[in-house]
Amino acid sequence: MNTKRFGSLSIKGLFLICIIFCGLAGCKKELPQASVGKSEQPKVKKGHRELGLELYEKGKNTEAIAEFKKAIADNTANVEVYSKLASAYYDEEMTSDAIAMYKKVIEIEPNYVEAHYDLGLVYIEEGLCDDGIRELKKVLEIDPKHEDAYYSLGDAYYDCNKKDDALEVWKTLLKDNPEDSILHYNIGVIYRDKGQLKDAISALQKAIACDPNEDDAKTLLKQLTMKKQGVKSTGNIKKNKKKAGKKNTK
Repeated sequence: MNTKRFGSLSIKGLFLICIIFCGLAGCKKELPQASVGKSEQPKVKKGHRELGLELYEKGKNTEAIAEFKKAIADNTANVEVYSKLASAYYDEEMTSDAIAMYKKVIEIEPNYVEAHYDLGLVYIEEGLCDDGIRELKKVLEIDPKHEDAYYSLGDAYYDCNKKDDALEVWKTLLKDNPEDSILHYNIGVIYRDKGQLKDAISALQKAIACDPNEDDAKTLLKQLTMKKQGVKSTGNIKKNKKKAGKKNTK
């Protein structure tokens, strides 16, 4: 056995181990330094658009409006900014500004469905029937499956005293929603308004069959069946789905 060779190899082996060990120790020392350097990096300042959207989601409408205006001024606003600004204006009862912003959204993106929908609801709330109905129809032109727009269109027709149109819309909806007690109830109300008591009673009975807890239908049905005794009916339609209202309250 060559002991000299063995001893030489052992020394080389130890030398290599020391190098590896020192290398690893060096890495361990450097890691905390890299970590500290990373934590000390300055945070990126949020732009007016990002800050406005964040404030809007927190329900801080006034502050969000201010940031959205700054985003528009520095040309960083996109269609989302205009849309959220319109909603914030409406929530703060700044209706004219809300309408202007919804129109701006539509100008930027003509087929922006929710802008047409929300604008239509605002118009109806303001009593601008023709404008509101036009916008709701535009929604259905862009998206024929927009169920909320169908329900809201029926409500709009009724609110605007276009009851035959409302009746047609609700009957169409019933084809896909035969168990919708509110639709049956509203149809009953319209028939009551038109003096078609037999049809009204039939619709109200269907409403109760769909929902045995439909107390308004029960009340109106009782009033109509007692009409000959001089009892005056008082029921009114129920609004379906969502209507224009506060989206982002504080």
